Amino acid sequence: MPKTGKSLEKLVSSLEKALGDSGNVVVESPKRLTDKITGKLREHDVVLTINQAHHQVIVAIECRDRSRPITVNQVEGFWKKCQDTGVDHGVIVSSMGFYNTARQKSDFLGIRCLDIEEVESFDWMLAQGMHSLTKRLLHHDWVFYPKKEGIADKTNMEVMDVEGNLLTQEVLTSNALSQLTKLLSEPLAPVEKDSVTVKFPGDNLIIRNTETGETSPVKYVMATLHYSIVDEFIPFKLIQYKDADENITEAAVADFNAGNITGKFMIVGKFDEEKKVVFVPDKAKNT
Repeated sequence: MPKTGKSLEKLVSSLEKALGDSGNVVVESPKRLTDKITGKLREHDVVLTINQAHHQVIVAIECRDRSRPITVNQVEGFWKKCQDTGVDHGVIVSSMGFYNTARQKSDFLGIRCLDIEEVESFDWMLAQGMHSLTKRLLHHDWVFYPKKEGIADKTNMEVMDVEGNLLTQEVLTSNALSQLTKLLSEPLAPVEKDSVTVKFPGDNLIIRNTETGETSPVKYVMATLHYSIVDEFIPFKLIQYKDADENITEAAVADFNAGNITGKFMIVGKFDEEKKVVFVPDKAKNT
């Protein structure tokens, strides 16, 4: 089977997660189900497992991001795949629509056809995007003061905890980011470059001279954190999900990236109903 467009597949997954936050819906993308005939695993783009009372309903979504509309053969192939993998309901989402014969076949087989298209504006969406104020750690300087003076200098000094674990650059960076989050109060204002100095107690830290092996407990630590605050404008992508001429769902989507936290901010709602704002993290990068 030809590969789907990954951008479309991720968007469908994010949208379904946003709409399925009741706790009764599990969204997996992609999801492999066992073929009842061959016993082999077969992949669906998106699978929704809906818990209803004492039973489950499994919905599979096929995402097609192509240069031409969906054909009868593609509908039949997806329907057969759903039958073989025990799927209760099948949905095909297409960015290029469906041939009329494909819609007729889908109606007969019970496959839902959804068009997805970008639009220029929504009546309810007044903003063109969102502003993101992001804290960025530029670099950090640490000075460790031992209780016993003159024990070591920068060329022959290492710092460890009482269990002998070295204080690595990764650990220092993690602590610097944590402190920066605590120290910078809201609301933030953009700044190209600034710094803040923090004093820590030296509890459970030891300085060691790598040449002589001599050690001393740390009295206190001074850390200077250099940072910037960046104001970034993130435009909304406006998307409609449609079943023939019926507007099913509207979504304004903004890609968000703040270092180790990435995902999508989404304003989602059915037509003429109350909208809700959700954040859908990208699991692959945030875990």
